[in-house]
Amino acid sequence: MEDFGTSDIRHLVNLLNLDENGNSDEDSDIYPIRTQNPYSMISNTTPANCVNVELAEQPKNSYGNKSAISKDIWSEDEILPEDYDESQIKEKPEHEMVYHQKVTPDDIILQLDGKGPGTNSCECLLVKIQLHGTNSKDDITLKISSLSLICKTEKYYLNLDLPRQVDPSKCVSTWNVLDCLLSVNLTFEEKGVLDF
Repeated sequence: MEDFGTSDIRHLVNLLNLDENGNSDEDSDIYPIRTQNPYSMISNTTPANCVNVELAEQPKNSYGNKSAISKDIWSEDEILPEDYDESQIKEKPEHEMVYHQKVTPDDIILQLDGKGPGTNSCECLLVKIQLHGTNSKDDITLKISSLSLICKTEKYYLNLDLPRQVDPSKCVSTWNVLDCLLSVNLTFEEKGVLDF
């Protein structure tokens, strides 16, 4: 290894000595990011300055008084009480479930498909939900999974368990503004040969 010489130490001193603009005497475009000499920051710091600097530099979050430095995910006013349950607080809307069967003339005349008049032979389920006081479809939140339907508004909450599995990708909903009626057409998943 080579020993440091006097010229090497002078180059090191030149690197650490920055002028007032934050640029060194030589190679000013190499280090444009550095704005202050690290030693000047230490020499001017007192305990009183540290407190004021911390309070002044603490940025505020746009969502309220919560500081951006805090590691909390939510502020206190964003957290719901533990006993909050929408189904307990909101009203359950009137709803009706209507089964639909896709029937062809062959089913009526020849009866080869083995379909009967019962709900087991139905391919679709129409759920009509009466939402009085709802003005727009934008006020409605509708979530459909394979075995449940959840409909939420400011006033109503409906968590409906479905009798059979549905295909959420084939479900269609329509909103009738005049009657304040939400119609959700659910398509059941096709049954296999051995399913009864």
